[in-house]
Amino acid sequence: MPPSDAPTRAKVTATGDTDMARRAWQLLSEVGLSLRATWIDIAAEFDLTPAQALALRRLEPNTPLPMNTLAEAMICDASNVTGIVDKLEARGLIERRTIEHDRRVKMLVVTKRGEELRRRFLLRSSQPPPSIAALTTEDQRQLSDVLERLLAVRS
Repeated sequence: MPPSDAPTRAKVTATGDTDMARRAWQLLSEVGLSLRATWIDIAAEFDLTPAQALALRRLEPNTPLPMNTLAEAMICDASNVTGIVDKLEARGLIERRTIEHDRRVKMLVVTKRGEELRRRFLLRSSQPPPSIAALTTEDQRQLSDVLERLLAVRS
């Protein structure tokens, strides 16, 4: 068997070249970082921190959610969610509720006031930034298709 030249040659994955995957990841990371400022600005329009905006986005009206589940969805420690929830609750946007069978579990519920702010926030945050709006319709479709496939693999 001839000696392997693997260390000097990029390995090919099932879906493509490793170098191309790295380039795609690098570009996706750059796009994400460049859009972070947009997310921060939109959250600020509603007097929310980025973390509060994400929490409110993850909480569905009429669907109580345990605090630990919100922490998992936000990919953060439960202790960090407590501070975020405290501030949203102080503004009357959400409420903590206990459940009968386990009073240790705190369920989060969006209030009517929170539903309205959440609705306006989601409407505003769904408006594409100029960089995406400037793409052709075909490029937007292709980008959407690729991102949907990427999210499906993650799930």
